[in-house]
Amino acid sequence: METTPTTSEPADDGQARTEAANGPEEPARPEEQGDGQELDTDALRVELKAVRAEAARYRTKARETAEALKAARSPEEFQAVAERATELETELHRERLARRYRLPDALAVRIAGADEDAREADAKTLAELFHSKAGGMGRGGLDPSVTSAPSDPGELAASIPRARR
Repeated sequence: METTPTTSEPADDGQARTEAANGPEEPARPEEQGDGQELDTDALRVELKAVRAEAARYRTKARETAEALKAARSPEEFQAVAERATELETELHRERLARRYRLPDALAVRIAGADEDAREADAKTLAELFHSKAGGMGRGGLDPSVTSAPSDPGELAASIPRARR
């Protein structure tokens, strides 16, 4: 808003300096505030200085806030980082469970569950299945339908073909 000079306000600084050096032609009238108090020029200068300092503080704070806003991440970026952190924590928990139950890495990635308790129960189940002893018939893995080889050295030698030409 633009103001026009009045009789109590000098038109420019040069005129104000001249009046201060020579003395004002008219005595300066103190201005009235909205609450009815009269302020002289010294009080107005002090108030103006305080208002300018306050404005400088606000400008500094606004500049700092703008810089902080530039450095701040958007909520989507924050959500992505939080999801990645959760994923890494889950992976670490799976690795620790695999080591605790002596599971190979191929089974460690198969540990599933929504929370830590469910993953631990799944790891226990996998460990029981992986470490259980096979309940075979105890025959040593040989097929009983196959004829056995002769144990007599003479019979064994006779079974070797002699093809001399």
